[in-house]
Amino acid sequence: MSAHHFTTSAVASATLDAQVSQSSGYCPFIPVFGAPQVMFVKGSGTELWDSDGKRYLDFLSGIAVTSLGHSHPAVADAIAEQAKTLLHVSNFFANPVATRAAVEVDRLLGGGGQVFFCNSGAEANEAAIKLARKFGGRGRHVVVSALGSFHGRTLAALAATGKPAKHEPFQPMPEGFRHVPYGDFEALVASIDDTVAAVLLEPIQGEGGVIPATRDYMTAVRKLCTERGMLLIMDEVQTGFARTGKWFGFEHFGIQPDVVTLAKGMGNGMPIGAL
Repeated sequence: MSAHHFTTSAVASATLDAQVSQSSGYCPFIPVFGAPQVMFVKGSGTELWDSDGKRYLDFLSGIAVTSLGHSHPAVADAIAEQAKTLLHVSNFFANPVATRAAVEVDRLLGGGGQVFFCNSGAEANEAAIKLARKFGGRGRHVVVSALGSFHGRTLAALAATGKPAKHEPFQPMPEGFRHVPYGDFEALVASIDDTVAAVLLEPIQGEGGVIPATRDYMTAVRKLCTERGMLLIMDEVQTGFARTGKWFGFEHFGIQPDVVTLAKGMGNGMPIGAL
């Protein structure tokens, strides 16, 4: 870590904000993980600079987001050009960029599907859970996921997350979710009854400890879902877009899910998710 000083207004503004916060003890911005100790004001490639001009090598990548690095010229140019062309028309209408993106995502996933865009991985998983409930119908709405999993912090995605400590502040959680040990096929089979509409899994558990599933396990899960008429939903929010050596983590198992959720590396920092 070495010093690199900027004289930009962004640095001055960020430093002023930090000083105001420290002097008054008040800041309207709510942090997710407690009071941040560092304020970053600039990024380039694999490096970040804080408000004091110190340079950092970024191993976090925005929690598996900035696959192409910070401030990648192609990404920045595409964002700027689109902002100058057409930024928003609502989903009552089509636009060529979203249409082309949907075609490309569908192609990467094997073709013949449909693509829904949203704003985040949590929102993509919420949409997948809603799709599972629509698919199952009344009385068949349960989603089975894994202990140790993480699927987001919105309410249904949090309920699907297999971490009881994350549920506790928000009890009572929505019903209709079950959790079984990751990789334990017998436990999964035992959890299935006529109320289950879908199984939701990560090909590699991220927050659970970077634990990859085995090919035998995922093959058996795919077969079970087919036999019982359940959807197999793969949460590829962290593993998608070539983070595992293939475009998607499920490709390592030789299976095809019914539903795939995407975000993070898909946008390199822009708020986007997909189902």
